[in-house]
Amino acid sequence: MLAFRALRVRTVAAVDLEASLDLFEAVCAEGRWLATEAPIDRAEVRRSWEALLAGGDGTLLLAEEAPGAPPAGLVALVGRARPELGMLVAAGARRRGVGEALLLGALDWARAAGAAEVVLHVFPHNTAALALYRKHGFEDRGLVRRAYPRRSGERWDAHRMVKRLAPAAPR
Repeated sequence: MLAFRALRVRTVAAVDLEASLDLFEAVCAEGRWLATEAPIDRAEVRRSWEALLAGGDGTLLLAEEAPGAPPAGLVALVGRARPELGMLVAAGARRRGVGEALLLGALDWARAAGAAEVVLHVFPHNTAALALYRKHGFEDRGLVRRAYPRRSGERWDAHRMVKRLAPAAPR
């Protein structure tokens, strides 16, 4: 497996929003990995991300190969007690450790926030993500049938996965 040498996960800052929106839009355009499909309303997504970051009821993290480089991936956590996780990785950065770095950063954030567990939904065809989540202790809590309407008229199933968290260790 190839990995980025200097991969860093950090909280999204205002200066990162345009590049993060570019990445989100590109992955949405693939039409396979996210509940949101293209076209997206960039202004609406930006507002929701800014509210998430300002309100403290979650976070948005990015992975970057080098300072100032475009984000290689993003993860959003919405909520504090049982945050819902959503993650995406740039097409050219997949299978290089970006998803794992983002997931570990998200779990660290959730523990520090006092979360009891982290929950997510993932499409059954996203076998790489399913393997990653299982590797890190997420348990499949059932298939949510036909939960995600697609522009094609289809309705996709999703696995509901949960990871129970131990409290953060004192520093």
